[in-house]
Amino acid sequence: MDNVSVNFDLSLVAQGDNSSVQSLGDAIDKCSASRGVQYTDGNGADECDVIFHDTIDITTLDTLDFNGVALKDAFGVGLAITKLKALFIKNNTGVELEVSNDAAEIFPIFNAATDVLKIPVGGEQFMTFPGAGLTIGAATGSLEFVHATGTASPVEIIAVGVR
Repeated sequence: MDNVSVNFDLSLVAQGDNSSVQSLGDAIDKCSASRGVQYTDGNGADECDVIFHDTIDITTLDTLDFNGVALKDAFGVGLAITKLKALFIKNNTGVELEVSNDAAEIFPIFNAATDVLKIPVGGEQFMTFPGAGLTIGAATGSLEFVHATGTASPVEIIAVGVR
């Protein structure tokens, strides 16, 4: 879609104080970290031209193909992400969510067919792939989502990349 411009910024800010009152005075340990990614419109390093975001009702076992055309962007155009720049998954299922390879593929964040990412109830997983991004293709573009609720349950997904 030549008429669409994409700019993306996703940030994480963590701040906290840990204090202890001792007989010699107060001890305070402060933590502050800010991390994030910014991508401008395009298909090169640190650029993106497609954003997929949705809360999808995942059945007990579902496969999502990020390199196919089943997932649509906000304008109804099928995705075919070839370079993944950022991936966010939030587990709203009410039980532990397992994210793994599709049976016939190894998604590039995993080393082996049996690798599993377990996301606890309410948990979020955020991964970035700076520079050129993570290459995904027709044989490596699918992730499998598994949970044990017995019914379709919501999973929030944001995927940013290059077509």
